[in-house]
Parts: sequence; C-alpha cells; structure tokens
Amino acid sequence: MVQERSERTRGRLVEAGAALFDRRGYAGATLGEIAAAAGVTKGALYFHFASKEELAGAVCVQAERLLRVVCADLRASSSPLQGLIDAGYWLVDVLGADSVIRAAFRLGREDTGWQAGAGPAGPPGQPAFAGMRGFHSVWAGAVRDLLAGARRAGELRERSDGLGPETLVVTAACGLEVVFADGCPAEERVRRVGALWDWLLPCLVPPGAVAGYRTRPLAPQPA
Repeated sequence: MVQERSERTRGRLVEAGAALFDRRGYAGATLGEIAAAAGVTKGALYFHFASKEELAGAVCVQAERLLRVVCADLRASSSPLQGLIDAGYWLVDVLGADSVIRAAFRLGREDTGWQAGAGPAGPPGQPAFAGMRGFHSVWAGAVRDLLAGARRAGELRERSDGLGPETLVVTAACGLEVVFADGCPAEERVRRVGALWDWLLPCLVPPGAVAGYRTRPLAPQPA
C-alpha cells in the first residue's frame, strides 16, 4: 500500500513536471510550482527527485518508454513500413494531447543536459541519429529502426539503400514535431501527414506497391 502511494505520487510529479516544462520550459518551471501542481509538499518532491534535472530526466524516460511501446505495437500489428506511416500519425496526435511527449521534445530543444539512450536502433549512451540529441534522437532512432525493418522485409525498392532515403525519411519525421508543436489544428496535422506520405511512399516502394499501404490514419473504432 505504501509503495503504491509512493508510485502514484511519483507519477503525479512526473505529469505535473511535464505540464510545466511544456508550458514554461526547463528554466521557467520551478520545483515549488511542480510540487503544488502535483498536490504534494516540496519535501515529498525531494524524496522522489533530488533535483529539477532528475525530474526532467524522468519525464524524458517516460516519454521514451511510451514511444518504444507504441512502435513495438505498430510493428507487431502491421508491416514495418505501415508501422512507420502510422507512427507519424501517432506522433502528431500525441503532440496535441500528451504533455509528457511535448515536454520531452522541448527539453531536448533546450538542451537541458538529459541524454537519451540510442532509442530502439542503437547502442546505449550514443545518439540514435548523428547530430540529434535528447528526445529527437529517440524519435529518430524509432523511425530509423522501422525503416530498417521495412528494408529487411523487402518492402523498399532496391535503390532505397544508402544514406539518402534514411536521411530524407528521418528528417521529415523529426520535422513533424517542429511544424506541429505550436497549435496546428488536428485536421491540418492529419492532412499534412497524409500529403507527406503520398509524396514519400512512391519514392520508397517498388512500382505498383503503393496501393498496398494505407497513408491515412485508421478510422476510430465505434464504442
């Protein structure tokens, strides 16, 4: 019972920290405000997190864990390339709804010192994609892993080997966060992601294979 309460308190602190990091940035969010938003004392916050940097790291770890689970589920339920397409729709959806994901990206842009692991595609302690840091590196690693899986599965045309296609797809996918982070309407996000894949897909798959992929999000299931 005590452990469950402690875990709930820690979870509230991570959520409250994410919400304030998302709105105000790392420098603008204070531990006192985070504790108050979580409904705990500042002493209780320090019981779980020794510093603001440690709390920011916990926000990013939670975001990374969620991304890993989502990408694994997408890949298991479809082909790697379809999973990659759907991962883009997942990202623009959570950017509108999940402060943990938004905060992780913002903390990465602000270079708070939190270092991502490689993400799904690379060794621990190294960026998943050269030149990217923080949660952008984790997201880039997930995209790169799905693209590599599509290549191994024979979904990509032969000339898609090399750095060019990987760089194009990863850069486009990471750019989604930059373009959609600041209040782009949901309908416009979906429209633009669909337009992106309508353009990219013929460049990646063999002639005649485009029709085998869905470039629009799945319709919501009836309750």
